Amino acid sequence: MSTMSTMTDVEKAAALLGLLGHPKRLEALLVLAEGALSAGELAGRLGLEQSAMSHQLRLLREANLVVSERVGRRVVYAVADHHVTHIVRDAVAHVGE
Repeated sequence: MSTMSTMTDVEKAAALLGLLGHPKRLEALLVLAEGALSAGELAGRLGLEQSAMSHQLRLLREANLVVSERVGRRVVYAVADHHVTHIVRDAVAHVGE
């Protein structure tokens, strides 16, 4: 592996960790790890306005941390893959030790 590709990966990881540095985004990912929810449902669980939650979900979607799917008239969000869940749960467990 070349140094240049390693630095790119390190920079991407730093950007990911920076994005995860927001408590409500972390909390949203923890809640979504339990099952898919709409922006409104998630906002209610986290005590946020729906517009604020939609903004946070957009950032998470752009970073490929969550995926969205239209179900009837609703758009539901879910964690993109098990790696995301592991990162978040491990970080929370680590600080709890």
